[in-house]
Amino acid sequence: MTTGAIIFMALSWTFVLGLVSWAYYRLLTHKKHHDPDGIGPAAPPEAAAKKNYN
Repeated sequence: MTTGAIIFMALSWTFVLGLVSWAYYRLLTHKKHHDPDGIGPAAPPEAAAKKNYN
């Protein structure tokens, strides 16, 4: 493999792994309740489930 090919491969892997890391970070640190219109339920799903089953 040429030096240019190795550099291209390293940059490509860096880009892909960076996107994967960003996606996992966003997925795992995002708030648990999403209410896009602002008219959602009175309690988030986790709180409502605990309230109804406990």
